[in-house]
Amino acid sequence: MIGRSLGYNLARLFNFSGRETRRLFWPYAITVFVLTIIIDMLLFVPVMMQMMQRMAAYVQAHPEGLPQPAAGQPPVLPPELFPDMRSVLMPMVAVSVAAMFLYAAAAVRRLHDCGRTAWWAALPVPFMAVGIALAPRAMDGVMHLDSAPSLWSTLGSLNSLVSWGIWILLIVFLASQSETGPNRFGEAPALS
Repeated sequence: MIGRSLGYNLARLFNFSGRETRRLFWPYAITVFVLTIIIDMLLFVPVMMQMMQRMAAYVQAHPEGLPQPAAGQPPVLPPELFPDMRSVLMPMVAVSVAAMFLYAAAAVRRLHDCGRTAWWAALPVPFMAVGIALAPRAMDGVMHLDSAPSLWSTLGSLNSLVSWGIWILLIVFLASQSETGPNRFGEAPALS
């Protein structure tokens, strides 16, 4: 079933019309999700390994520990104690964009099968873009150990919360029962 689902959806990457059953959508969607996680991990593990090496070198070079903050100032951790996210951010964004590209037409057809418009599939996109845009500013606050959350980290947290809600709603819609018989998006799929 997985091979059939993959072949069916890959052959229809640019077909945003018609309908698609749960049985053809979900094996494909789960495979793309798992591959995305694996690729992200392959990108992230070397960054974490480099950070661990820098941390070990820092500990050896500074047996006295972390520098003490100036009076009245929050502590600032040395940059070598943080992962270098700049090197992996753009590749991870590219993986996310590729996954969205792979999901797009299949999700639209699946939503059509449930009687919903394609706009539901596009709803998470602006929240993903805002999250990507806010990430560097929110990370600055984390790196400087700000005691109070910055406006950027607060906005990022609110954006994430709303984004999770939208993703959950979209997944519920994608898992919904098919409409029986023809609907405004076409005939019921022949393949089940």
